[in-house]
Amino acid sequence: MKPRNLFILIIMVSVLTIAIQSNLIAQSLIELPDTASFKLYKNETQIGTINYSLDEKGNYHRDFILSMAGQQVKYVLKFIPDDNGNWKKAVIISPNDTVYVNKVDSLALFTVKEKKYKISLPEKYILYDNYGPVFESFMLKNYDMSKKGVQKFKRFLFPTKMEEVELEYKGKEIRKIKEEERTFLRYDLLLVGIKIHIWADEKCRIYLMDVPVQYAAYVREGFDELLSYRAEDPLLSKPVFEVRKETVKIPMRDGIKLATDIYFPVSDKKKFPVILIRTPYKKEMQELDGMYYARRGYAVAIQDCRGRFSSDGVWEPFVNESNDGYDAIEWLGTREWCTGKVGMIGGSYVGWVQLWAAAAKPPHLTTIIPNVAPPDPFYNIPYEYGVFFILGSFWWAEILETEATGDLSGKVISKINERKYEKILKSLPVVDLDKKVFGKENPYWRKWIKHNINGGYWEKANFMDKLKTLDIPVFLQSGWFDGDGIGTKLNYLALKESKNKYIKMIVGPWGHTAQSSSRIGEHDFGEEAALDLQTRYLKWFDYWLKGIKNDILNEPLVQVFTMFSNKWLKADTYPLPQTRFTKFYINSKRGANTSKGDGTLTLSIPENGKKYDEYVYDPGDPTPYPEYYYKSEEEVKKEKEHPIDVEEQAKKGKAFHNKVTDSRKDILVYQTEPLKKPITIAGPVSAVIYASTSAKDTDWFISFMDVNEKGEIFQLTRGAIRARFRNSTYKPEFLEKNKIYKYTIDLWHTGITFQKGHRIRIEISSALFPMFSRNLNTGGHNEIETNYVKAKQRIYHTKEYPSHILLPVVEIKENK
Repeated sequence: MKPRNLFILIIMVSVLTIAIQSNLIAQSLIELPDTASFKLYKNETQIGTINYSLDEKGNYHRDFILSMAGQQVKYVLKFIPDDNGNWKKAVIISPNDTVYVNKVDSLALFTVKEKKYKISLPEKYILYDNYGPVFESFMLKNYDMSKKGVQKFKRFLFPTKMEEVELEYKGKEIRKIKEEERTFLRYDLLLVGIKIHIWADEKCRIYLMDVPVQYAAYVREGFDELLSYRAEDPLLSKPVFEVRKETVKIPMRDGIKLATDIYFPVSDKKKFPVILIRTPYKKEMQELDGMYYARRGYAVAIQDCRGRFSSDGVWEPFVNESNDGYDAIEWLGTREWCTGKVGMIGGSYVGWVQLWAAAAKPPHLTTIIPNVAPPDPFYNIPYEYGVFFILGSFWWAEILETEATGDLSGKVISKINERKYEKILKSLPVVDLDKKVFGKENPYWRKWIKHNINGGYWEKANFMDKLKTLDIPVFLQSGWFDGDGIGTKLNYLALKESKNKYIKMIVGPWGHTAQSSSRIGEHDFGEEAALDLQTRYLKWFDYWLKGIKNDILNEPLVQVFTMFSNKWLKADTYPLPQTRFTKFYINSKRGANTSKGDGTLTLSIPENGKKYDEYVYDPGDPTPYPEYYYKSEEEVKKEKEHPIDVEEQAKKGKAFHNKVTDSRKDILVYQTEPLKKPITIAGPVSAVIYASTSAKDTDWFISFMDVNEKGEIFQLTRGAIRARFRNSTYKPEFLEKNKIYKYTIDLWHTGITFQKGHRIRIEISSALFPMFSRNLNTGGHNEIETNYVKAKQRIYHTKEYPSHILLPVVEIKENK
């Protein structure tokens, strides 16, 4: 899990993190002058206003005002042209910074946070303003109507990189606007994995840019009627109600009162089913969810967790959520305006609270939709099978401590994300990092560290065993690259043991989000990957809370996506019934140290070669996490003297994984030969290793990846275990020096078709720093102590000790 995809649950996280993006344009800005106002809608609620002007000389000025949660944030973008109307300067003003960009020949030069950058400009490219739809007009103008079809354009993701986008003309449509019939040209724009529907006139002026998968749209002032074109399932609850909000304090069993905003439909009906959203991230930041469901006939209660923002009490993550959730549900479920049915929805911690509440079995809880929700705290965060997840835990503690998610401007989050964790987290003892960074002790940070064994303190936060007897319908959703994705897998497997047959799960090629797209990083998995999840959530609630007989139960209960074959595999159980769990055994002849070694991954149990591979793990020089790119001191020094080449920096980041594994002898690399035919896997992944160490205790990490013909690495999953917890996270057992032990390591789950010519690869190490806290190898408390010793590690691969990875192989047509 990385900080950028960890626990940020505020609904506008995308707006907070993108600052301002725009593309520059090769042709003259004087070609399509326009002055307009647009509205930005999200979940049918207007959250933004855009005013822009592009005059005949090419001067461009755009103001975007984001209004949400009682806050307003302003973003400004200006382009200043030369005498020919081509841009020569730009100014970007956001709450976090003001950036000046100058075009000098074929370079764009700019400064951010006192660092100078440069990026090379191609001969042709399109301007793009993320908050002003004017520059799409230039793309439409350059679209070749004689050829039609999908046409590609290069856009400048201002001011950091060039990206290719696809535009396709879809035809004409007549719409009545204020009783007047107007003809519009419709286009589809594919932008970073998101499809956008564009409505324009014959002069290429934009009137609507609609993003259905995100329920967001830009619409020109006076043209709101275009939004009504969306075709909806006739059985879906319709957004027909006005909404009123009421704020109450709901009492808990110990007298503490929790602040709750309740969004009611304005209706003659006396009773409504309730949807409860409990959050530590500020209830107002989820007002769009409240409005969305209330318009459709639900009463929506959004509550600040105990000790957060407007709620009373003392905030302590995890331990109060079961009782507080139970009490909130029962208070709501027994109101005279409630039908007696309560559902819950939300992602990450807001998904976690649902599982804690459901485990307590409140009588009025009817169904839950935990998106991207973690498992018990000892299996993901703050610990992963006993290994302290230091980066995620510390980052999250600071997010909570600063109440960063309540700030619409994103200033606080931006500052936190600038931290150099590879330096900060190297300090020992780990427990004192709070004093070093926050300037004071953080009570829950210290409790997490103090209680480094499962059980005891963690019993109030453990729920998975209780899920085995849960009797309500549950809809789980996650992504293969969700930093809490192990939770969806483990929670599903626990729920599977219950008698309840309505356990639904959807996992796609997404990150830590309740929304879908078709793209992760540089990989695009096609239109099929971008499901309309929000409609599925509504259908689920309509069925279980309102009794609407829609088709949600006609869908297979389990849907998982296989990347590169780009298919949804469907079944009613998981692992999929057709799964053939297959062992790939590790081996080497000379040694598997570094990616230059000869470590192999085969279907055959080793019968010759070395008996083991070995390396020395030194906590004083911990093995870096190859997916966490950071710059060397030499690179940092060079950046102070010369502008940073944005494209070169991106290449270095992409190459960092190989750079680490090429040079670090404390990483063992095992991979298949180039595949002669594709292999598809979909489901849980695990590994068994036989290992010895000279230490009393140590850690083992395994990373699992796809390697293409160019040697480029696409990391899929990874797993960890602290050796003392190899048999139980409740009862640590220390090691005998150099004795061989068996370790079963959970590698989460994934779905992918390894293409012909690609390799399947795993990497084994004893640290992934700075993601995880270092095991000091002493058998002591690693987060409180400072002394450490080196350890000699051995991974065995013989007939007697057949270390292997276990893959969930499935057959699809393309593989045969």
